[in-house]
Amino acid sequence: MNRLYRILTSSLLGAAVFAFWMWLYPQDLSYQEQNQLFLFTGEYLLQRLSLPGGLADWLSEFLVQFFYYRLAGALILALLAVLLQRVVWRAARKNGPEDQRSLYALSFVPSLLMLVYQGDVEVLLSYPVALILATALCPLMARARWHNLWIIPLGWWLFGPVIAVSVLYAAIRNRKGADLLMLGWLVLTAFVEYRLLAPQYPARDAFLGINYYRLVESLPALQVIIPAVTLLVILLCGLGVRLRHPGVWGGPAAILLILGTWIGVHYSYDKDTHEVLAYDWLIRHERYADVIRRAEKYQPRNPVSACSVNFCLFMNGQLENRLNEFYQCGTEGLVLPSIRDNLSDITSAEVLWMMGMPNITLQYIFDVQESIQNGRKSGRFFSRIAECNIVNGWYDRAERYLDILSHSLFYRKWALSRKALIQDDAQVAADPVYGYIRQVRFQDDFITFYDGLDLMMAVLYNQNKNNFMAAQYYTAWQRLKTTEAGQ
Repeated sequence: MNRLYRILTSSLLGAAVFAFWMWLYPQDLSYQEQNQLFLFTGEYLLQRLSLPGGLADWLSEFLVQFFYYRLAGALILALLAVLLQRVVWRAARKNGPEDQRSLYALSFVPSLLMLVYQGDVEVLLSYPVALILATALCPLMARARWHNLWIIPLGWWLFGPVIAVSVLYAAIRNRKGADLLMLGWLVLTAFVEYRLLAPQYPARDAFLGINYYRLVESLPALQVIIPAVTLLVILLCGLGVRLRHPGVWGGPAAILLILGTWIGVHYSYDKDTHEVLAYDWLIRHERYADVIRRAEKYQPRNPVSACSVNFCLFMNGQLENRLNEFYQCGTEGLVLPSIRDNLSDITSAEVLWMMGMPNITLQYIFDVQESIQNGRKSGRFFSRIAECNIVNGWYDRAERYLDILSHSLFYRKWALSRKALIQDDAQVAADPVYGYIRQVRFQDDFITFYDGLDLMMAVLYNQNKNNFMAAQYYTAWQRLKTTEAGQ
């Protein structure tokens, strides 16, 4: 096959995937980054390697930390898509004739399927990373023969269950009894390793991927389909099928791939979910006007979106005048009661923080972080927890979180600056953010509850007339409560 043609088509794939994440769904990059915290410590590495698929998990989290910048995140996902296509084609070439242009288009199918699957925001990057590594092992597995006695159990522990792709590839390609026996060896060694080293996990999770998917006790069909399709594509491309006019079929094949991917993306990328993620991403970067512009075109009808839009209206000085122009759901559209998942309460926590309720903010953010279902921590949430402790003067507690953040890449500089700040209480009081929240926060301790949140807003304003946020939110709360009661 013409090498220039292969380079060009692979480059087009990379460019398309880069544009997809850079401009269509950059909010997904932020969501993935804020649900983990990669640390440059030996202990962190050992924690990951102590579980099946640990190396793929560690590598993926190393990459996801760069999603802090969407340019880097889009570039990484584009490179992974191209890399998966290339390792599939390389494995196919090892299985058949050199010139296979007729079926070359099939090598793009696993990468495009992966793009569709990633419409589910709970898919972790460890899944495509593990699949790439397992596919790259296919030629080696076919040649290793008896060395597979140690390669297979090591591969299962480092990459997870997708190592079955390379084991099946070797068995089908070589068609020898020893290679067929390796399938049984894979099952046996995986079971032994699981029982000895990871019995705390359900067997279903261990044998289908502990860290491929964030939600526990869930298994989307594509998680099983994609490795099977990858193996099938390798075998089909390796057949060396030649059409009489391969160039004629290139155009229709490309159209079918593009059309199939478009349909898959349309049905797998839930619009409301990704719109809420977009609001969160824009608020994180203080792009409040952009949230309002998006809501003017389309707003999901759920409390999380209402809370985000109302917050941005306040930040733009439009809450009083434009409250009725957007979807409302009663007082929950201003501040949500704690839901305890890893997304819904983030904007509510931001509102409570800026209004001067650091203790309630601490509760919300702690619950948000502990609701990350695969047990990861978050640099974004750790930072806010540390800030709540700083405002309250609990510097020892704050320093514990800052010490952890100092072992990260993108939060290290901020953590070190906060550690220097808390050495002098006067500097904390002079800080424009921390000093302000200290001034407007509650002066007395009392038991709090959601139904009395509007009364707490009134208390905040009465004790400090500069707390305009508490005043406006109290007014809006009464308006929405009256509207809700009249319905």
